[in-house]
Amino acid sequence: MTSWVSALLDSAAGRWCGVPQATPLQRPQGEAACFSGSVLLCGKISPHSVLLRQHLSLLPDSRFDEASVGPFQAIIFDGTELQNTKELDLVWQHLHSVLPVLAKNGRVLILARAVADASNADAAAAAAALSGFTRSIAKELGRFGSTANLLSLRQGVQQSLLPVAEFFLSKASAYITGQVLPVGAVTIAELSPWQKPLQGKVALVTGAARGIGAAIATTLTEQGASVIGLDIPQAEEALNALMQQLQGKSLVLDISQSNSAQQLQHWLTEQGLTLDILVHNAGITRDKLFHRMTEAQWTQTLDVNLRAVQAINSLLLEQQLIQSGGRVVLLSSMNGLAGQKGQTNYASSKAALVGYCQYMAMQDHRGITFNAIAPGFIETQMTAAMPAIPREVGRRLNSLSQAGLPQDVALAVAFFARPDAAGLNGSVLRVCGQCFIGA
Repeated sequence: MTSWVSALLDSAAGRWCGVPQATPLQRPQGEAACFSGSVLLCGKISPHSVLLRQHLSLLPDSRFDEASVGPFQAIIFDGTELQNTKELDLVWQHLHSVLPVLAKNGRVLILARAVADASNADAAAAAAALSGFTRSIAKELGRFGSTANLLSLRQGVQQSLLPVAEFFLSKASAYITGQVLPVGAVTIAELSPWQKPLQGKVALVTGAARGIGAAIATTLTEQGASVIGLDIPQAEEALNALMQQLQGKSLVLDISQSNSAQQLQHWLTEQGLTLDILVHNAGITRDKLFHRMTEAQWTQTLDVNLRAVQAINSLLLEQQLIQSGGRVVLLSSMNGLAGQKGQTNYASSKAALVGYCQYMAMQDHRGITFNAIAPGFIETQMTAAMPAIPREVGRRLNSLSQAGLPQDVALAVAFFARPDAAGLNGSVLRVCGQCFIGA
């Protein structure tokens, strides 16, 4: 329900006072394909953009604009072949006249070479420049509900580019902008269908009873997965109701208990289940200024948010209860990246998940990938309970001038969970509308 404060700030009086006004975002409504509309492909054309053009040309309602007159629903700039900083002038030459005719809720996708694969220092500088351009132009486009993101492509990337490009061109990425995502070169047997890409997969979601966890469980189910929802005994009624609705399985378990990993292992074995997708969403806050924080508040937060995750992963990997080629998705937080007053314990645990994720991605785990998502200000029961003014500031403190929805986080989780998302490993994706705070 919209508060009177929200109504005032969104009114003509709010606009007159300079309050940032949001363009309503277009989110998925069961589209049959990832993208529809007019696409402009520009830059220094490479095999990457040729492959992407061939792929998008197969979509029934996608068309490439050869005349460069617009309006465009998407603009793709290929910067993977920039050899030196002089060639950065192509950014201005190709984009300066066409960005003004990008449609509302449009998409700008920049392709860049990974700095690590640059042939010389000048080429590395050019590749890095594109990340600065992307983050900046995202802040200019946000008032139109449009996004700009960059894919940093490792040498040898071919088909692993396609599912990532699909996501960032689609409505599923509506609340993700200003991000730089590395894409690795891996072999993909076949691309997953846009609808029901998780068909036949078994997923476990912790903290699934309400809020973001419930949205994740719902979205994974909608995309074809069979979902196991896990939550604490106090949430059993809500958990059972949701799992009954989703035709999933309920598991009541307090992961803060020292033997929770063993209990989970025993339950999965008893049920004869092996996981394809494991989503660590459960978490707690015990906020207090550090000098007033008790040892219990510090320890409890790290036990639930971090150590339980490590223990569960370690045992399930050891017992091979996660399938080869499986997906592990960790829910970090913007406060883990940026820090927050009164949340030294929480921020430590969420930052630790990022380091843990990146380390695990470098190990050989039978093709299992590890990725993290850092949500920003998301409309949940927790944020709804905030005082009105801090809540309104939090909602608008990003390039899109609005809060995200649990669905936005859930769609990002489902994106990482796709079988053909193998090129993403060790990534940290901010679902925050390009929050002005943090890295």
